[in-house]
Amino acid sequence: TNGRRVGEGGVPSERREADRGELGRSEVGELERMPPKKDDKAPPPAAGGGGKQLKIFIHELDGYLGNVLGDVAKKHAAEGEQPIICGSLIDPRNKPTWADEVVRGDDILGLKKALLASDVIVYDLTSSPKEATSALKILLKYDYAENPEDETEKVMIGVSSLLSWAGNSEPLVDGVDGGPPTSGELNILTTQNADERKAHPDYKAQVAVENLVVKKGNVRKDKLRTYVVWSGLAYGCGEGVLHSLFKCSWLGTHKVLPILGSGANKVPMIHVQDLAGVVLNVAKTRPADFSTVVAVDRGEATIGEVVKAISTVLQSGEVKNVGPDEYLAFMTEEKEPHINSVQLGLNVKMAFDRAEALNYGPESESWVSGNGFVANIDKIVEEYRKWRGVVPIRVLFYGPPATGMHPTEDGKVMLARDFAEEYQVNYISVPELVEEFKAMAPFAEGGTDLSTKIQEATAEEGAVVPEELVQEMVQRKLQQPACRNQGFVLENFPETREAAEALFDVDTIPAEGEAPPEEEEAAAGEGQEPPPKKAPLPTTVFSLYAEEEFLLTRIAALGEEEAAAQGLTEEEFQTKMAAYNAANAPDEEGQPAGLVELYRQNQAKGCEQVVEIVVDNPLEFVQDKIRMSIGEPRNYDPNKSRREREAKAAADVARKEADAAAKKAAEDEASRSEREEQARLDADRLQKLQEEERESLLLRSQPMRKYLMDNVLPTLTLGLQEVAKVRPNDPIDFLAEYLFNADPQLT
Repeated sequence: TNGRRVGEGGVPSERREADRGELGRSEVGELERMPPKKDDKAPPPAAGGGGKQLKIFIHELDGYLGNVLGDVAKKHAAEGEQPIICGSLIDPRNKPTWADEVVRGDDILGLKKALLASDVIVYDLTSSPKEATSALKILLKYDYAENPEDETEKVMIGVSSLLSWAGNSEPLVDGVDGGPPTSGELNILTTQNADERKAHPDYKAQVAVENLVVKKGNVRKDKLRTYVVWSGLAYGCGEGVLHSLFKCSWLGTHKVLPILGSGANKVPMIHVQDLAGVVLNVAKTRPADFSTVVAVDRGEATIGEVVKAISTVLQSGEVKNVGPDEYLAFMTEEKEPHINSVQLGLNVKMAFDRAEALNYGPESESWVSGNGFVANIDKIVEEYRKWRGVVPIRVLFYGPPATGMHPTEDGKVMLARDFAEEYQVNYISVPELVEEFKAMAPFAEGGTDLSTKIQEATAEEGAVVPEELVQEMVQRKLQQPACRNQGFVLENFPETREAAEALFDVDTIPAEGEAPPEEEEAAAGEGQEPPPKKAPLPTTVFSLYAEEEFLLTRIAALGEEEAAAQGLTEEEFQTKMAAYNAANAPDEEGQPAGLVELYRQNQAKGCEQVVEIVVDNPLEFVQDKIRMSIGEPRNYDPNKSRREREAKAAADVARKEADAAAKKAAEDEASRSEREEQARLDADRLQKLQEEERESLLLRSQPMRKYLMDNVLPTLTLGLQEVAKVRPNDPIDFLAEYLFNADPQLT
C-alpha cells in the first residue's frame, strides 16, 4: 500500500498520454459496427453464480482505486466467500499482499484468459481508456455458444471521473456587496443528465469509452452486463488528487497551503472505500434497470474548506488563494499531474440517485464517510498516515544517568539523538527549546505568554528556567506540526510520575478512597496565550538499565573534563541516581508504582510498548533491539537513513583504509629515508677510515724513507752513474755487484 503509484488518483501515467486523445479509433469503430447479439432477456443471475468462488479482475491492482478495491473486496467478504483477486500491475514490484494472481500488462494472451475466466472485471476509464476498450472487445467477441462449458456470468464495470463532466462546471457568482464569490445555486446533476455531460477537451476519449461500455456492452445481458460508475473526487486511504496537499503539509515544505482561485467552488467527492463498496455492490446485485451510477457522498464543502481542513490537522491552518499559474507551479514542484488542478477547479453539484438500490442510502451503515471530507477529516488523516506509512514515531528514552550514552572508538553515541537522526524525528532538547521560545514573537502586544515568561526567567546570567515553564515549553513543542506529523524523541523527560501526568494525556489512578481528578480546561485571560493541550503519550518507551558499578566505570572512562561537561561528576551522578530510584520506587505494598509503571498502565491511551534494554551489551546489539522494536522509518523515503548509514560506514571504511595506506606510505618513506641516511653515513665513515689509514701509512713510512735517503739512495745514485760510464753488457748484475762491494758492513 506504500507503492509508488498509490494515491495518484487514477490520473493517466506518462506512457498513456498519447492514447488519451487518440483512443484506438479503429477499435472504437469496430465495436460500434459490431451487430448486437441476441438478447434472451433472461433474468440477470448473480455474478459468480453456480456456487463457484467469485473471481475479480482489476486492471492496475497497484493504482489508487485498484489498491483500495482489492483490499475492500478481501476484507469485507463474507466468511467462506473470499474472492480470487487477479489483475495487472503498473509496476511489477508493487504487487499487493492480497493479490492472488498477476498478469503482465504486455501478455495479451494471458490478459485474455484472465478476463474470460473472471466474473467481475473493473477498469479505471480515466487512466486506461484504451485498455478498457480492448477488454470490452475481448468480452464481446467471445462466443459463449461455442463454449457451453463456460458458465461464467460476467460483469464489467468502468469507473470514470468528473473529467467527463468538466464542461458542465458552472461559473462562480459574485458576492453580495463586493464580498467574495460564491458557488451560487447549482443545478443538481444525476445519471439522468448523462447525455448532457461535456468532457474536458483532453478527455473526450474517456466519454467515448463510457458510451461504448454502456451501449455496446449490454447486448448479451444473460452473459455480460456492463456498467459505468462516475465517481466524485476520490479521497481517503493513500490519497489521490489531494495527495500533494497532504504530502507537503506532512513534510512541512508548505506551511501555508495554496487554494486554487477563490476556493468557493464545490466539487462532488466520495471516499475511495465508499467508491469501492459501490463498485462491488454493483457487481453483486447486477441491477437490471440501470447501467450508470453517479457515486458521491453527502458532503457539500467548498475546495477552500477542504484545503483549510487539511491544513488545520497537518499544519497550522493557514491557507492562501493563488491563481492558475502559481497553482500549476505548485503541482509541478510536487510532481503531480496538472490535470488534478482541473478537477479541483470545477464547480458542480451531483447527487447519488442510485444510492438506495446499492445499499448506500442516507441511513446505511455501508458508508465510510457519508457526511463528506470535512466532517471526517481526522479519520481521513489517520488513514492517510497508515496507508502511506507515515504514522508519527513518538519515543521516550528513560533510564539511570549515563545509560543513554555509549562510548565508541571515535568518541560516544547518544542513543536518543542517534535514533532521532536515523528515523528523521524531532529530538526534544530543553536547552534548545529555551532559545527557540525566547526568540518567538509575543503572543499579543502587552500580553503574557510563554516567550515573555522565559525571557524574564533567564534575564540574569546563569538563571535556571523553572520546571513549570520547561513543562509548558515541551507541551507546546509536542503540539507543533512537525511533532504531530513526524513524531518526537524525548530523553529522560519527564523525570517524575507527577510531571508525566501533567505533561501527557494519561489515565491517572487516584489513591485509595479518592475520586479521580476531573479534567478542567483552563481559560486564557485577555491578552494571554491559550493554555497548551496535554501531549499524546510516547508510543514506545525504552527503559534503559545497567548496574551502578558498570555506569561508574563508563563515566570514569570519559575523563573528568568530559564527565563534568555531561553533568556526570560523581556528586551529580549520585544525585540523579537517587532521583531515578525515587521516581520508580514501589508502593507501600511492594507493587510497581513508579514512572515506568505509569507508561505500562496507559497502553489504551497510546503507549503501545515499554521495551527494557540492558545497555551493558555491545552497541550494535542495543541499536538492533531499538530498530526491531520500532520497525522501518516512517516517512516518504524510509530507506534514506539506511543509505546514509551505509554511506557513512563505507566512508569510514574508506577513510580508515586511506589513513592506513597513508600511514604505510609515510612509514615506507621514513624507512627509505632512514636507509638512505644510513647508507650516506656508512659511506662517510668508510671514506674517513680510508683517509685515516692513508695518513697512518704515511706516518709509518717516514723512518724508512729517511734511512733510504741517507744511506741507500746516495750509493744507488753512484752505482747508476758508474753503470752509465762503464756500459757493461749486464747492467743489472754490474749494479748489484757494485752495491754489494759498497756495503759498509763488508769493508
